Amino acid sequence: MQIFELSYGGHQWEKQNLTTLGINKAYDLYKCKCCGIKGKSYHLGYITVRECDVKKIAKCCGKKRNRPTRLKVTRCNAFGKEFSQLIPGSIHDIISPPQGEDNSRGEWVQGVSEPVLLLAGEYEYWEE
Repeated sequence: MQIFELSYGGHQWEKQNLTTLGINKAYDLYKCKCCGIKGKSYHLGYITVRECDVKKIAKCCGKKRNRPTRLKVTRCNAFGKEFSQLIPGSIHDIISPPQGEDNSRGEWVQGVSEPVLLLAGEYEYWEE
């Protein structure tokens, strides 16, 4: 088993179960709309894929698309002045991470006066 970010490779993951599964270790089942690969998500924003499917990760047809430039907020649990415009349904341009930061946990968008990080699970990519 190998672990990847849900945004890795351009996959379009769809949750397959209505409620979280598992008794001792909770997880959700996901399947890519493009290539059909399946995986389990034990932690928000990450997916665990079987070893026999690891080669398929890089061959997904979703990867050939350009990197998205906009996103739509689905929820935002952050609070404060900078996050006041990040309401569910609002659409924002993705910006480059500030100096010394990266986008390993989500995507950066412009807040009221400075860049803010939306975490994985708080947005979906938007294509017009």
